[in-house]
Amino acid sequence: MGAVSQATYFRKSERGHVVGMYVREAHRNLGQMMHGGAVCMLADTAITWASKYSRQPAVRVLTTGLTVNFMGNAEPGDWVEAHVDVLRSGKRVIFSDCRIWANAKCIAQASGQFQVMGEIDS
Repeated sequence: MGAVSQATYFRKSERGHVVGMYVREAHRNLGQMMHGGAVCMLADTAITWASKYSRQPAVRVLTTGLTVNFMGNAEPGDWVEAHVDVLRSGKRVIFSDCRIWANAKCIAQASGQFQVMGEIDS
């Protein structure tokens, strides 16, 4: 897919879907690290995008469950990538797993459940 904006990058790889972004000052918490809410937003955005394009034609999806486990951190200026594996793309529900990486370390793991709302109109 390629770059969407200066801050966000989407691509499909042979191993799954990847969404990346640079951590900005606006994304940090009161400390000097990426805010947990920004990590959750990245996970939700990445899993939504992967779920949407998990089949052809693409589908509209709605987040019905998202669990995020934090294991590390990133700082402003760091490049962060969310790698998504669509585990099952059913008729009504899509299940996915996501790992978020910064500086060659996994900083978060997320799992998501998304309801299929229909096909995207071309």
